[in-house]
Amino acid sequence: MGKDEAEAYKKAGNKLFAEHRYEDAIKEYSTAIIKDPEERIYYTNRALCYSKLEQYDNVISDTRKAIDLDPTTVKAYYLLGQALIEKKQHTEALSKLNIGYELAIQQRVKYVNDILQALLTARKRKWDDQEAARLERESSLLQYVKGLVEADRQRQLQIAGDDEEKIDEINYITDEQEAKIQKVFEQSKENLMRREIPDAYLDKISFNIMHDPVFTPDGFTYERQSLIDHFARNGNVDPITGRLCTEKDLIPNRSLREAIEDFLKENGWAADY
Repeated sequence: MGKDEAEAYKKAGNKLFAEHRYEDAIKEYSTAIIKDPEERIYYTNRALCYSKLEQYDNVISDTRKAIDLDPTTVKAYYLLGQALIEKKQHTEALSKLNIGYELAIQQRVKYVNDILQALLTARKRKWDDQEAARLERESSLLQYVKGLVEADRQRQLQIAGDDEEKIDEINYITDEQEAKIQKVFEQSKENLMRREIPDAYLDKISFNIMHDPVFTPDGFTYERQSLIDHFARNGNVDPITGRLCTEKDLIPNRSLREAIEDFLKENGWAADY
């Protein structure tokens, strides 16, 4: 009886969700959970409603419970990863989304590309936060170094007294030092702005940076999901050679995947490429 009642409340919640009445849907899913607290889909459905309302702490709570009940639920990992991104917990978000992606490949879920996009977003957000912290440290260091140079100027000016020729010399040399220091910091910033992605890191179908590169029997590397989508549209052939190739023939390019992951750690901007 409890399970049947819970299903009825879930169906009511689904109808309300389709009508974008998320708060009302949450009430129905909550009642379903009371009737059957061991069914993980009620938690993921409610989490999706919380996500629409941007109540990310509640999303995290419900998806963790769903994963406890069923560690293979892709939807829970996906929603959890998205919520963790919004909470700026990017390292854990990447971990959960990676698990979700691997499960999505195994289970052939239809929204695997959405999970890939969330992974790239998590990488980009993590890099953005690290970059902001780096720029703040660099700015503080520049001001500190300039402060030392300026303090030395004042010390020398005190020693020079009223000697105008000496004062002019001190100011000239100090101004030159500060200009050179500024140039060094600006050059460092310019070097960081030279952004290029190695061609080997780009998928030959979508031209996006790869997350899960795989070999075909002919030796070409593609993003796994791009290739699976290609098979669905064009049949089981290698996009470049046109020779027979199926999903079972694909071999993970682990060394390239590690190289791309290392590259993205230092160049998070590339996730938006």
